Amino acid sequence: MIFGYENLARATFACTPTARSFVEWCRKNHHIGKDMEIPDREKLSHVRPTDEDERWTVSRRLVHDDGLAIEDRFAGLLVLLYAQPLTTVSQLPVTAVIVEGPQTSLMLGDTALLLPDPLDKLARRLLARRRGHITIGTSVDSPWLFPGAFSGQPLSHHRLGGPAQAAGHLLPPGRTSALMGLSTQLPAAVLTELLGISPETATAWT
Repeated sequence: MIFGYENLARATFACTPTARSFVEWCRKNHHIGKDMEIPDREKLSHVRPTDEDERWTVSRRLVHDDGLAIEDRFAGLLVLLYAQPLTTVSQLPVTAVIVEGPQTSLMLGDTALLLPDPLDKLARRLLARRRGHITIGTSVDSPWLFPGAFSGQPLSHHRLGGPAQAAGHLLPPGRTSALMGLSTQLPAAVLTELLGISPETATAWT
């Protein structure tokens, strides 16, 4: 009977965000174990999407403006083109960038995403000159793609994004706009595999 309640609790929670109370009721009445964990659902964004022309204008600047920090350029493009939150971008390990001959890929989900030109060149340049935000000297031993000021720590997501963040907090609405665009072009399963978005969120967007 307990096994049946646990399955029902999980299935119900997957179908509706209000079912957590049912899970708590099952736990309170000893129908399920106390150690049962159900991950929180990733909420759909309520951020109003940015204008598409503005998103692409900023994206083009991040691609071509060598006067901007390469860390900000690459991080901003991952948000505006691949709908990645900065909190995720800042935690990317250096092993997320995969260089194989002339091709460069990025691991955001379960499947390597082949980066197009010139984004692949930016990724290679970032690998070649990773530095901490304040630390003097190179950070070649850091496990993070965006090493922070303290040894062994990634750069805070608050320090990433550069001009895209400064321009009226463009990145959150830009990410929403990117999600809307990608969900009209790719099936939910592909979004999950390539972008690391939860299956529930990907399905809801599509």
